[in-house]
Amino acid sequence: MKLMKSVLAAAAVTLGLGATSPALSNEEGPILVVSGPLSWPFFAAVKKGFDDAAEIFDVDYQYIAVTDTSNMTSDYPRLLQQAISREPRMLLVGEFFPDGMDPLIKEATAAGIPVLIHNSGQTLWEGNGSIGFVGEDPYQMGYKAGQIQAEAGVTTGLCFNQVPGNPTVEERCNGYVAAMKEAGKETVYQTIGTGDATNPQAMTQAIKGSLQANPQIDGIYTLNAVPAMSALRAVDEVGRKGEIMVGTADLSNEALLAIKNGDLAFAMDQQPYLQGFMSIQIAHQYLNYGLHPIGHVKTGPLVIDSSNVEETLKVNKEHAGVRGAS
Repeated sequence: MKLMKSVLAAAAVTLGLGATSPALSNEEGPILVVSGPLSWPFFAAVKKGFDDAAEIFDVDYQYIAVTDTSNMTSDYPRLLQQAISREPRMLLVGEFFPDGMDPLIKEATAAGIPVLIHNSGQTLWEGNGSIGFVGEDPYQMGYKAGQIQAEAGVTTGLCFNQVPGNPTVEERCNGYVAAMKEAGKETVYQTIGTGDATNPQAMTQAIKGSLQANPQIDGIYTLNAVPAMSALRAVDEVGRKGEIMVGTADLSNEALLAIKNGDLAFAMDQQPYLQGFMSIQIAHQYLNYGLHPIGHVKTGPLVIDSSNVEETLKVNKEHAGVRGAS
């Protein structure tokens, strides 16, 4: 089988039909991946995992994602519906927006299309008929971040959410708030529209506004590496560099260098490369042998801080993108 790795943009997804057969017997239909935008460094690492595993296991697959993030809550259900209409051999889905996507996944599994969830949807896979989930425990990602900041002396922490409506991302804030409250600390919750999720300037201004309105904030936890860098700029612009502890979920090369330089305290790594790699591996084993792990395959959290950032940077230099950095 010849490897096929194509990225289908939101505006260019075709609706070609393939043959429908139960798992283990359909040798024709494609494996379709509905996952995150490749403009985000995080999902570039997820796709690298998909690509590397597809090469190793000789798997054909197609990667489907939006290119415009301004309407993701409506675009992702549409992309998923289009993918299902092609009657794929298997679907590997990031369930980012359950209100629109979960009913469609239930339709797919009821029709005999095997589905494996990755990245987002860890509490939903059993109820929608998927065979499992590969990804982080988002509550623990946030909880560990809150513990780190509380133990470091943060008294008021800001959790900044750039993807409101995504329950996985929201659970990170829930975990962060819980850990801070258990330690007797205060928290502030802030969101920004998904259309600005990759707009560093908009996020800098939003965080800067919170810092000016709430001068008691002395800790920030962001939910992606892009807003982490915006948070560092906001802290610098309000003249409080060295006074506010900034940590983040997820990695980028810029964030790793900021950890090395002492500007960023930590990054909670959910190891996105593994999410893509293990999803293809599981799909290969399921479709060929009927085998798959039972339940939630956890890929995070792993804490990256000053104690291990050099090793992480070295791996990323030698194997670009594997550690979720670009």
